[in-house]
Amino acid sequence: MPAKQLPDIRSFHAFVEVLQRRGFRLINTHERRADFRRLDLRAPSPREGHEAGLVFSANGLEVIVWTTFVIREGRAREVDAGWVIIKDGDQARYFSHPIHRTANFLKTLLWSARVAQLRALNRPLCPVCGARMRIANGKGLKSRYWRCTRPAFHTDDQWKDWDCGLPPLALAWVKDMREKRRKYRKKLKNEGRTPGGALKRRIGWKVGKPHNVLPAR
Repeated sequence: MPAKQLPDIRSFHAFVEVLQRRGFRLINTHERRADFRRLDLRAPSPREGHEAGLVFSANGLEVIVWTTFVIREGRAREVDAGWVIIKDGDQARYFSHPIHRTANFLKTLLWSARVAQLRALNRPLCPVCGARMRIANGKGLKSRYWRCTRPAFHTDDQWKDWDCGLPPLALAWVKDMREKRRKYRKKLKNEGRTPGGALKRRIGWKVGKPHNVLPAR
């Protein structure tokens, strides 16, 4: 893996400004605390400071960008990775691959955020009943597709490709990243290692009050 290179405060602010121009906003302390109380959230391991996150909402979905940057300290956490998440209600339906802090960290995080935003903006409607389609898990670890299951309106499940609605430039970036991961997985297999081991071992946050979880919309 390339050497770690943490973003400085100047590059972090530039990154935030770009996303804010795209319609994202910083998650404020009050709403973060409210969610912690409502769901009784518990981190799987100790965390250093309060990480800056940004959110964008469209068509019943939320795109969350976790930056690893602690604004109060004016620096990134020493141990962490960036993430982009798509939520439906309180349920995370898509996680990006962990984005490591190397020379291209903020560029990759920006692209990941923008692509997730475009997925939310272009959330497809069911071609039969017209409802918003939901994010469904595919066969692969990170594989997703759009699905509508409403037996009262149609007997057959309706589905669309995960990339439907992405403009050419975003689709080209997605395909390039997939090809890079394909080559990396092949390299690991040739070395006798199992791809995706870190993701499978990842322990998520615990929800102490599951009765307060908002359902998918």
